[in-house]
Amino acid sequence: MGYNSRMKKADNKSKSTVRHTRAIQVDRQKRPLVDNLTDEVEALFYSLVRPLTLSQCELFRQMGLRERTLTLPVMMALLLSAVWRQIAAVNELARLIRDEAVLWEAPQKVSQQALSDRFNTLPAILFLNVLNLLLPLMQQRWQERKRPLPPEIAWAQARFSACLIADGSTLDALIRKVGLLRDRASHPLAGKMTALLHLGSQLPDKIWFDTKASSHDQSVWEAILAHIQTGSLLLFDLGYTNFTRFGQLTEKGVTFITRAKRNLKYEVAQVLVKTPSCATPLSG
Repeated sequence: MGYNSRMKKADNKSKSTVRHTRAIQVDRQKRPLVDNLTDEVEALFYSLVRPLTLSQCELFRQMGLRERTLTLPVMMALLLSAVWRQIAAVNELARLIRDEAVLWEAPQKVSQQALSDRFNTLPAILFLNVLNLLLPLMQQRWQERKRPLPPEIAWAQARFSACLIADGSTLDALIRKVGLLRDRASHPLAGKMTALLHLGSQLPDKIWFDTKASSHDQSVWEAILAHIQTGSLLLFDLGYTNFTRFGQLTEKGVTFITRAKRNLKYEVAQVLVKTPSCATPLSG
């Protein structure tokens, strides 16, 4: 009995996020550096991301950041390259910009220490501003493609002004190698991200970030209610269950769909749709 109990507890124990993060880091460091940036992707980055980055250069200067080698356009080019090519180490980025042209930037000699210092001090708001400016452009390009949608999604998009999905995710743990993290007793989680995604394109409509990885999904309700428009359809999971917020959505003219908790007690007021393909009636 004692052995079975210990085995059950071990099975129920969640996997370590830190071990998962370390495994990813080791895997990426063993991979050879691959140039998977096609001419088409580079052209898209140049035409879409570069102009938006240049629009933030004045804010960059107002923050007192010196414009020498590692300017904001250089750092944006390096960051995009690191994400797209899955480059895990700063020394690889330093070698990359020394030996190759990185997107719209020509090769130049940059030390690993200077690059680490710039990444540690560059305000994240500069990159967030570029992302928020880029999202509407991405959505517009998706709409111009006219790709066929599943019938259920096409039905919803024809009847609502916007179809959005709310979801949140806790980001992986940070490895304590540089900066202020070196003195931490443990590997901290990188924070909590919440996004509103378009149901059809699955592209973000709005993204929020909280440095507190322990923050609950409920904490973002005020931001969601302020952002979502009347006539929208909103989908979310059980983590957002809050009947006060449900009432506020209804008052704002927002239709929502979520799962019911197992212990939910309710009465059917009116059946709106009931078809053979529905497991349970849609009621309100």
